[in-house]
Amino acid sequence: MKIGFIGLGIMGKPMVKNFLKENMTVFVNDLNKEAEQEVINEGAQAVSIQKMAQEVDHIITSLPNGEIVKAVLYSGKDAILNQSDISVQSVIDTSSLTPNESLEISKILKEKQVKYIDAPISGGEPLAITGELSVMIGCDESDLEIVQSVLKPIAKSVIRVGDVGAGSVVKLANQIIVNTNIAALSEAVVLAKKFDIDLESMYEAIKGGLAGSNVMEAKFPKMIEEDYQPGGTLNINLKDMKNVSSTADTIGLTLPLANQVKEIYKSEVAQGNGANDHSGIIKYFEKINNI
Repeated sequence: MKIGFIGLGIMGKPMVKNFLKENMTVFVNDLNKEAEQEVINEGAQAVSIQKMAQEVDHIITSLPNGEIVKAVLYSGKDAILNQSDISVQSVIDTSSLTPNESLEISKILKEKQVKYIDAPISGGEPLAITGELSVMIGCDESDLEIVQSVLKPIAKSVIRVGDVGAGSVVKLANQIIVNTNIAALSEAVVLAKKFDIDLESMYEAIKGGLAGSNVMEAKFPKMIEEDYQPGGTLNINLKDMKNVSSTADTIGLTLPLANQVKEIYKSEVAQGNGANDHSGIIKYFEKINNI
């Protein structure tokens, strides 16, 4: 099986490295040639989009937004579907899109007999590195087994949540939970700081109780250390929260908490902090409280 991988960002690079650990043939393509070289050094082959389209069985995308996914797959000059003699059986898209974008892409790929698998991921860079990501699949039930086989080197769980578009919906729900939790954790830490509470002791005291969560495990230590090197950036999570809002608007749904969290993220990005880890949202709460 030959894999093509497009997008070597925070999540893409470690995913490629885990495929290579399984001695899989992996062709890669990214505008960032330094990122390409990093995975070439571990056994990947950097190729043109044309060669990838003609050589691989499955393409995995890990890209910033829907417009870039469309450009790579069909709307750009050198897009996959514009190549001759395509060997690609399926595109497994781990990018975070809106459900409507996933459905649009699926329809166009289907006309070319290429399957589109809606496959957003959760776990951030740490679980991308360990190969323990959670993948929310939107696809035909008959396609699930092959998708699980392809993604086994990078994922702890690959669960079908419905047809194409459903994976995107579940990822948006996931992002509401994650980002609202980070905002709540930020407020809690700011409160503790005002009373000069030892944050390490606080973390140990509450992490095993009802307030404990994977979000707390991942983000509280970063807040204690004031370490905002990204596992998932504010920029990316603001994009996801905008997708939540736009999707809710299309069906007349009111999501007040999600919208408030989105505006907080927007403020921090406007302050030039978009490249920080999303635990860095605590800076917003510190600033408004003069801490």
